[in-house]
Amino acid sequence: MSLESRRLGAIAAVSLLSLAVLTGCSAPADEPSTPTVETDAAAPEEVEEDAATGPECLIGDWYIAEDQMQGFYSAVSGSNDGLDISVEGGTGLAFTDATYTYTPDFEILLQVAGTEGTGAITGGISGDYTATDTVITTSQEVSDIAVSVTVSGVTMDGADLTNSFLADAPINSAPYECGDDGPIIHFSTGEGNPTVPMQLTPAG
Repeated sequence: MSLESRRLGAIAAVSLLSLAVLTGCSAPADEPSTPTVETDAAAPEEVEEDAATGPECLIGDWYIAEDQMQGFYSAVSGSNDGLDISVEGGTGLAFTDATYTYTPDFEILLQVAGTEGTGAITGGISGDYTATDTVITTSQEVSDIAVSVTVSGVTMDGADLTNSFLADAPINSAPYECGDDGPIIHFSTGEGNPTVPMQLTPAG
């Protein structure tokens, strides 16, 4: 494969990887439906009183584990012909009562139209947020997301391309619900595609 062919392959991979990253960074195309939160009528009364509900359940230091990330990227792969993505690592997501910090730190093995490559995503996005009982809305985002992709020996920095498309935070307009193990946030996989529920678990 010529150097120029490898370079073009790397550019294509960066573009698709950026799409995969940013589908989680864009608001859903349609107004999200209200997630159904199941309740256990038999649960002890004191457990119900102690359990966080609504925006209160978001507050804390959370982690999106590798299996949850893989579910998201498998959905992204399924909506893009010729793209297959495997994930190694996870993402941190912390909420105070008014701010959030999203800190991806994972690697990706991707196949783009038969060409294999690797990618790494690090850095973070932080900002302010508000939440109803069902939807998170963010504002004042600051991003230093870093994306690098290597295809056929050619390594490219995808940060500029990625940041140029950042119009919304990864959780902006995202539906959520309060689960037993932590919040469940529904990430967008692109316009016209269903969201993917991502279970957050306590970090550490």
